[in-house]
Amino acid sequence: MVNYRWAMALLGSMMLAFMACDPTELPEPTDGDPVFRLEGNLDSAAFELAAGVDNYFMFTELSPTNDGNLQSLSRLEELDCSTDCAPGWQFEFSGSIAALDSLLGIGQVPFIQPGTFITDTTYTLNLTANSIHSGGAPVLSHQWAFYDGSTAVTSTVEKEIPGPGAYEVELTTLTEGDCQSYTRKSFSFNTVQQGCEVSFTIDTTILFDSLIVATYDQGGGAEQLIWQDSIIGQPGATFSFFPPQGAGQFTLCLEGFFQGGCNAASCQTILFEQAAVCRNRIDGGIETTINTVVVPGPSSGVVIRYQDEQGNLYSTATGSQASAFNFTIESAEPYENNSLGQPTLQLGIRFQCQLYDEAGAPWKTAEGTGTIAVAIPD
Repeated sequence: MVNYRWAMALLGSMMLAFMACDPTELPEPTDGDPVFRLEGNLDSAAFELAAGVDNYFMFTELSPTNDGNLQSLSRLEELDCSTDCAPGWQFEFSGSIAALDSLLGIGQVPFIQPGTFITDTTYTLNLTANSIHSGGAPVLSHQWAFYDGSTAVTSTVEKEIPGPGAYEVELTTLTEGDCQSYTRKSFSFNTVQQGCEVSFTIDTTILFDSLIVATYDQGGGAEQLIWQDSIIGQPGATFSFFPPQGAGQFTLCLEGFFQGGCNAASCQTILFEQAAVCRNRIDGGIETTINTVVVPGPSSGVVIRYQDEQGNLYSTATGSQASAFNFTIESAEPYENNSLGQPTLQLGIRFQCQLYDEAGAPWKTAEGTGTIAVAIPD
């Protein structure tokens, strides 16, 4: 809701500002005793400023911002100077009326600074079920089982994983004619343990003789092979099996054990009457996607600015502040109205910050203590 009382008050304040030379100047110190002062260090160089000394004065102004909030600007600068001015400091507090009321009390005030960029990497298993039936029978179903107990029944799966590591996947495929095949395979990314898989080929030209001849497919790097849960084989060897008499089909399985503890398995089913074999394979792997997310900085808080003798402006708002840097209000007391008729507070402050140039390059660190004035809502 628009605060019309504040809108009228600020409009009146701006009219007074236009009519006066520098109406935001606070009254001069009494008896030469500076009320407002600032001292500290820019890197290792000390500074000390005081209102009423060397033509320095404290200026305050409260004005609306384009987003409907308020901005309270406090300046300790040389009076009526436009060029070749002495160095000066500005403290700008921004926020809603409620936010300013909270900010301008005793305690820490957040720095307003640019948003931060967070890089988020997503790891995904992108897999495809590849089913082969030497007789051309169509696939009836796929059943996936994953490392975390989840399952899927589609021919392709996309599953997000927590991050780098090794992940085991199982695939069971059923084709027409009740022919079932099975593959267990491990995928790895950026980890000591490597992924692994095994596969073998059955000679379909001699199946009518009820003899199964299977050869391990080279290239898997298995340290040990076990056929049918008990028969130890060697990589590259061909094995012959005689299935039970009268069997219409027979399932042959091979398990491989690899360096690092990884193991994989493959099972194929032979249909003797059709002289056909069904097998499956898991294609795909782990894919990474890098996303950059911008996290906005605080929308209310303080900005510190410093202007040097050459007119160069440095600010806390064009770069990030380390967690050790802070702005603290140590005391807050009502003070006189400024020339705009706006009430002010007298603040005791302490700060540490990193100043940046207008391009966002780090310049110098600053630390200081002192007393400043800020204009506040009625």
